[in-house]
Amino acid sequence: MTFRGELVTILLALLPVIAPATSVAGPWQYEAKQSKPGRIYYYERTNSDGSLDERVTVFQRDAVHLEVFKAVGRCENAAFVTAEMDLKSLSALKITGGQLRPGASQNAFAFLSWKREAQTLDVEVKLPDQTIRASAPIRSAPWHLFDFDLASLTVATPHLAPNTKRFSFGMALLWPDAAADSPLNWMGDVQATLASMEQRDGKAVRLYSLSGDALSGPRSVGSSGQLLLDAKDGHIVEALLPMPNHPGYKDFRLFLKKVSDVGESEWTSLLKSHFEGCPKSVSQ
Repeated sequence: MTFRGELVTILLALLPVIAPATSVAGPWQYEAKQSKPGRIYYYERTNSDGSLDERVTVFQRDAVHLEVFKAVGRCENAAFVTAEMDLKSLSALKITGGQLRPGASQNAFAFLSWKREAQTLDVEVKLPDQTIRASAPIRSAPWHLFDFDLASLTVATPHLAPNTKRFSFGMALLWPDAAADSPLNWMGDVQATLASMEQRDGKAVRLYSLSGDALSGPRSVGSSGQLLLDAKDGHIVEALLPMPNHPGYKDFRLFLKKVSDVGESEWTSLLKSHFEGCPKSVSQ
């Protein structure tokens, strides 16, 4: 065999490894009619026992832009995170983390970017006294940042093919730990298998059982989970996972409280109201 022939053989052997991170296959395929620009999803994140509740509100500004507001109570410190989705892979190309400021602005300090060709996720966190940089491999697509509270997943699952019985996705995690080699890690894959069709608050949902190596990390208290998707629109109704995505939690529960299609006016009003009437010492 010539050198060129050997090179072609090697490249062909690598294709199955490279392909998953640059495109999606199987049941995942973007469908414009399934996207819901202007929709607001009102979630609550807790432990599985309902403790440590925090509001997680997701705004799908348009097909590619997401905004997420996370807060415990009014006048308290709140997170405001934005993301840009890649419609080909149904994954986030960029995620910008920050604090909510009065007037619905963002004080950005964490910047994540997915390099599809390099199959890496890079993060830069700008703190007052230092800048932290880290990278992690992204080994499959679609993938989702677990500490983004499945916001990118809830706008991806509406693009699953109808009657999907099995699908998978990868997860990464940004976790502050001074003792760890890196704050950014690839968790692994999650496999979802349809278990049943059920009713939740008068609406049909699809219940999927979850398994996979992403669920069996060092902080996991189990090896399985559940995911309930709205049978009509495909978004997340509830998710139960056996590991936490933020320090202080023991595991993860996300459940939907309501959906609104009023759009930007409601979203902006929600963000502005968080600090309205609060002492300046709190909102500054």
